[in-house]
Amino acid sequence: MLSIEEYIARRKKEDKLNEFDLDARTQNMKICVDYIFEYFNNYLNTTEAEEKTVLHSEKLEKYRKQLDEYEPEVRDWAVSMYDEYGKQVNKYIGNMLKEDELFFLYNTDSEFRSVSYDCYTKLIKKLPFLKEQTEMLFLFIKDYHRVQSQKHFAFRVPTITEEISDWLEKTWAKHQVNLAAFAFDWINRFHDNEDIWPTSHRKKSQYSYRKYDYDYKQKSNLFNLNSLYRKIPKKPFIKGKKQVLEMLFMYYWLHDMEGDNDYWQEYLEKVLSALKKD
Repeated sequence: MLSIEEYIARRKKEDKLNEFDLDARTQNMKICVDYIFEYFNNYLNTTEAEEKTVLHSEKLEKYRKQLDEYEPEVRDWAVSMYDEYGKQVNKYIGNMLKEDELFFLYNTDSEFRSVSYDCYTKLIKKLPFLKEQTEMLFLFIKDYHRVQSQKHFAFRVPTITEEISDWLEKTWAKHQVNLAAFAFDWINRFHDNEDIWPTSHRKKSQYSYRKYDYDYKQKSNLFNLNSLYRKIPKKPFIKGKKQVLEMLFMYYWLHDMEGDNDYWQEYLEKVLSALKKD
């Protein structure tokens, strides 16, 4: 953007104005005044609008790159909502979906549709433009599930036994459900919410920043698995897998929350030994 002095100098050069021509003094004065009006009324407004357009385009492109893992239709929709309303819908929707502790287990359109209805109800006041976007909201939620599930594969999937690895891989291939992502998500929720720990599983914490430590050496209902398992949708890939879920939970708790590899080996030997007897 030019300063007023630079703008006048440029316009003088374009018009080949000679301010030292005394015979044209009156005309030159009028022309110079016109330059000033042009600068403030036209040049500044036009330049500001052009810069705003460039910056806005850069902002949209940056947002588009954040959604690079999403399907083109979903990504284009989210970007168009950001362009028109200035709202990054993925963040609003993502925060809503994080409240659903079973989200990573969903794999049917009816489940995603139900989630979209609930999400719509909670978000419509903040994002009134969703009123005409219910189908795209459903498609976004479905794709969000895929993206977040795939991200966990890049992070870490535990290798506990060959059978468990086979179960995890086949469940993803056939049902698009990442059970490791579900287990990791549940353990993080459980760790951050001491209020849901049974009193029998609480120990006075040795650390000042928390009231209790979780007693993961208890023999039953580890990580509230009993009540959680009752809430889990009755799906073929989860039926009869309560013990395996406990193993996944224990793996993430000991490796990501506690760092107790010694107990992990002890626990694993006991469980695998018991399973062989069965």
